Amino acid sequence: MISANMSILDGSLYFAISLLFLILSFLGYSIFLFTGNKTISKISFLVLILTFSIQTFAFIVRWIYAYKIGIDTPPLVDLYDSLVFFAYVIIFGFILLRIFYDFDALGFIITAAAAAVLSFASFSPLATSAIEPTIPALQSYWLLYHIISLFVSYGAFAAAFGLGILYLIKNRKETDKAKKQGRFFSLLPPSAVIEETIYRVVVFGLFFLTVGVVIGAAWADSAWGGFWSWDPKETWSLITWLTYVLFIHAKITKGWGGKKMAWIAIIGFAIVIFCYLGVDLIIPGLHSYATPGSTSVL
Repeated sequence: MISANMSILDGSLYFAISLLFLILSFLGYSIFLFTGNKTISKISFLVLILTFSIQTFAFIVRWIYAYKIGIDTPPLVDLYDSLVFFAYVIIFGFILLRIFYDFDALGFIITAAAAAVLSFASFSPLATSAIEPTIPALQSYWLLYHIISLFVSYGAFAAAFGLGILYLIKNRKETDKAKKQGRFFSLLPPSAVIEETIYRVVVFGLFFLTVGVVIGAAWADSAWGGFWSWDPKETWSLITWLTYVLFIHAKITKGWGGKKMAWIAIIGFAIVIFCYLGVDLIIPGLHSYATPGSTSVL
């Protein structure tokens, strides 16, 4: 939990400020869904870019501070740092999508998800912004590459989750010819466009998830003397990987699409969240140094 005397030096204050702008962006996208005003959606997107910029600055400040106090690798291991990084990649993923696609309606879901993650980082008693030295096994740049790869994939899967929800909403309206499309449904891209985007985003996410798992196995071998130990986190990482492999396999070989694809994207992200947080908080293992304030989320 961020204390009242949040330090400017460790960057936590800037993450708190970014949360305020993120909430403003969420409110803007909420108004956009009710009014259909594209100007409001553009302003909300600009606020989101500002949020992302503040968070980028916060990471730079925090990582420089970590080096100054003698920590050689960027702090990404504990719960607080992983949560703020998770919110960061969720926002970044949406910004990239919004540049190439007219997915303004997705902004409502993405900003809500990112704000929930950042709020948990800021106010949960399990998360502390204090930067503390890690155990020797975690002091490796292999760990840094492992975490970044995994969280890039999580950001992609978060986008696929939001797109899956939009697809189910849009598809239901398109198939119900008896009802007229209201303003909200007119703001959503055609379901075929959403479906194709879900597939591309999942392929992107699966690539980085695979890279993250492979790097993690190589790092585990050097740190603990084995590539795989069936630790709870490793097991659920495998389940997560298999879920999205099933997604791609079913699409290519069985021609799955539409609702099936949307539901797998939604369920897959629920598995991601459990792998990321649930395992650490419920089933401690090698990847969980589960004392409040120092919970590892590798």
